Amino acid sequence: MNNRVNLGLQETGVPGFDPLLGGGLSEFSFNVIAGAPGSGKTTLAHQIMFGLASPHKKALFFTALGEPPLKMLRYQQQYSFFDIDKIGTSIRYVNLAESLRSGDFSGVLKRIAEEVEAFSPGLVFVDSFRSVIHTARSGNEGIDDLQHFVQELGILMTSWQATTFLIGEYAHTEI
Repeated sequence: MNNRVNLGLQETGVPGFDPLLGGGLSEFSFNVIAGAPGSGKTTLAHQIMFGLASPHKKALFFTALGEPPLKMLRYQQQYSFFDIDKIGTSIRYVNLAESLRSGDFSGVLKRIAEEVEAFSPGLVFVDSFRSVIHTARSGNEGIDDLQHFVQELGILMTSWQATTFLIGEYAHTEI
């Protein structure tokens, strides 16, 4: 008798990507999309989001201190995967810049929790997570607070049964 829980795989909608992932993304997984500036991290996240988002699996896209959502949307509209009809119904953007500027990770976590509870997403994206890291290094809260924030964010997203993506530029010396 097999007592293992089978996690479903979600096809990303990105041509050629699912075979690399062994068939797709594991549902409820916690993922990092990392790379150099301009390497397509945000575009890949958007392609996955537009491929998976539906009225039954809504997506929340949190922006930090990077590009504002309006600028990001204008850029993403050039791609064939972009679907304006999903914005506001299946996909919602939330700018966390103001919460991050205060340097209070508990406030950022509270804001994320409120948005997730209100929208009930199956997909959550945080872009750019590196902005959160830099806030920890230069603001009121430090690296220990950042590690606690990441752990709490992971626990919350897992409890909400959301597939989560942290997007950002990372060097091998960070996190």
